[in-house]
Amino acid sequence: MAAYEQGLPVIDLRAFEASEIARACEDTGFFYARGHGVPAGVIDAAWAACRGFFALPAADKLAVAVSRRRYRGYIPMARFSANTGGRPPDLYEGYKISLELPADDPDVVAGAWLHGPNVWPADPAEFRPAMTAYWDALTGLADRLLGAFAAALDLPGETFRRHFAKPISNISLLHYPPQTDAVAGQQGIHPHRDTDAFTILLPGAVGGLEVHRRRGGWIEAPPLAGCFVINIGNLLECWTAGRFISTPHRVVNRSGAERYSMAYFAIPDYATLVAPLPELAHRGAGFAPIHAGEDLARTIETNWD
Repeated sequence: MAAYEQGLPVIDLRAFEASEIARACEDTGFFYARGHGVPAGVIDAAWAACRGFFALPAADKLAVAVSRRRYRGYIPMARFSANTGGRPPDLYEGYKISLELPADDPDVVAGAWLHGPNVWPADPAEFRPAMTAYWDALTGLADRLLGAFAAALDLPGETFRRHFAKPISNISLLHYPPQTDAVAGQQGIHPHRDTDAFTILLPGAVGGLEVHRRRGGWIEAPPLAGCFVINIGNLLECWTAGRFISTPHRVVNRSGAERYSMAYFAIPDYATLVAPLPELAHRGAGFAPIHAGEDLARTIETNWD
């Protein structure tokens, strides 16, 4: 049986019952995952690269900034807004990495939105190899979770995997300065639901993630040694016709210290049309189909100031 931390289940992926995954996805949409198989050396190198990049001078970071047509690279501090009635922009800076595709890939040649090579800074020198290794490890973990989610629904292992041949998944490296009350209503990240299938979050030592309970109120989801935090996004909620829930969450850094995290957003192939699975169609009222690529593009566009 899964242990619990602050009301969230802790599931060991080395030996778990499918019912544990099902219960976590149905009750909270969040759980901690230990026994995930990602080597400690890969994680340590990724942390070093992450902190090293954000410590660079502003001009060096801006040289590899994202743009409207290239959603890869550096996101300046407070660049994205909550897009909700005048709320101040979220207080973080970030870096986006996606599936690395060569210039001669057919989708890249065709100018397909969201496909292409990554943007790599010249410094730190170890940034690209460290983040490439982390990307590969997290993609492997995502594949395991896709199988676990299918098992939790008593469905074939390829139910979700077949939609991730050339996914538009991405990693966000995130740096939050200490949160103050200087700007009323400003948070690290405003309350939101993830628009992906699911998220694999690796929080640093400083807390700040908060999850909204179904019965109301916020609970903390503090870092737990050796664990990732997994949460369900809107696409998997739609696929399961609401059996798995996409839960609102936010980040408020009240610690007085710098906060870092690395989030892997698992998103299927661009052209995937997500709709309630036939096996769950009887639950599907109110779930309109979601085009994975168009939905991500719309999210990106609406978050620019």
